[in-house]
Amino acid sequence: MMRTTLRKMTYPRRYFFITLGIFLMVAGFYYFIMPAALVIGGVSGVGVLFSELFGVRVSLVVFILNILLLGLGWVFLGFKSFYRSIYGSLMFPLFLFLLETFSPFLEMPHDFLIYVTFGGFLLGIGFGLVIKYGGTSGGTDIPIKILHRRLKLPLSVSLYLVDGAIILAGVIAFYTDRGVSSGLYAVLVMVISGKFADIVVVGSNTLKAVHIITDKPEAIKTLIYDSIHRGVSLVPAEGGYSGAKKTLLISIITRDEYYQIRNILAEADPEAFVFASPATEIQGDFTHHWEDE
Repeated sequence: MMRTTLRKMTYPRRYFFITLGIFLMVAGFYYFIMPAALVIGGVSGVGVLFSELFGVRVSLVVFILNILLLGLGWVFLGFKSFYRSIYGSLMFPLFLFLLETFSPFLEMPHDFLIYVTFGGFLLGIGFGLVIKYGGTSGGTDIPIKILHRRLKLPLSVSLYLVDGAIILAGVIAFYTDRGVSSGLYAVLVMVISGKFADIVVVGSNTLKAVHIITDKPEAIKTLIYDSIHRGVSLVPAEGGYSGAKKTLLISIITRDEYYQIRNILAEADPEAFVFASPATEIQGDFTHHWEDE
């Protein structure tokens, strides 16, 4: 049986996949969301809203808002959050500008089911790649973090408030022509994209129980404590065939932290055996952490 080892993620490989993820997000947005004029959540949704109301280019709106939000993030969240958000905040409007300039919309029937399904799919796959390889899409991630940190709101509530307000603004703006249908389609896009993002990162569940069988438990435990501040349980283990004494480490993580776990294992013990399983019905002391905190 072939045995694989974990390798530490290099910066070229990391940014290749982050860039690919951002491009897929932009492609899904440009080819499927914009033709339907759906005001989905995020800065891109605001871009569609301004484009429909005032005739400005979506890429310009996204660029200006991302710059403003970067400054806001620097003031309220510190330099680390600002630094981590620069790449995604600039690459998204750049790719969008290039498509707006050089690529026409796809020729297809005006079918909202196609727009929602494939738009949500590409947005989710792209965002999943960005998160999996340690990136950030910038944009409304910043006000979500600010609400979470300053007002102590749960992350899910902060997300619903920000994206929900944008979708609601779209419904109000186009209510005469579309009623509430555009808002419902926008919510469906977010549901589809979120599901595929979860699948890309670490399976179909947001929280995962990571199981690591290793000969170097102390080194891995220390790195997990220091980098993502998660608790780790150590359980003595023994190979059923070899009889070798090992240690099983168990930790509950979010999808955003899977990238860091991979690099921790690649650094501390590339020969470790690791698998992740869905973690549901979490009881006890588990807190979501943003990486910049």
